[in-house]
Amino acid sequence: MDLDEFISETLGQILSGIAKAQGTDIGKNVNAAFPGVLGSNLSALPEFGVFARVDFDVAVTAETSVGGKGSIRVWGIGAEGGKDSKSQTVSRVVFAVPLRLPDGDQSKQIAADAAEAERKRKLLESIKARPVGGPEGWMAR
Repeated sequence: MDLDEFISETLGQILSGIAKAQGTDIGKNVNAAFPGVLGSNLSALPEFGVFARVDFDVAVTAETSVGGKGSIRVWGIGAEGGKDSKSQTVSRVVFAVPLRLPDGDQSKQIAADAAEAERKRKLLESIKARPVGGPEGWMAR
């Protein structure tokens, strides 16, 4: 596989996987809204969205055949038939690509936040409704 094809497929599958995960019941948690820098490979910019740094550490081969044609390919083990004479060098390429993540579904997050706030409100009301003192209270003996 050529290096450009490998990079394109990898980044495309990352974005596709995120979009697929966002479509599930727990999708509200996938790339949920948050401000600022969260760590070494995530950052959020209000104007542009959330970015992840995708690190690549790839072994590549640089091939030159007798005809003089060269190519750079992701290194793999395999056998090729033929009578071509090739010179091959394996190298390591390390680089990072900033990738804008698809926006999470804000409506799911808003609904989840509202449900959590309602649950807390009901819990607080039930605690306030309990007697504190007197014959039925927790301080009664």
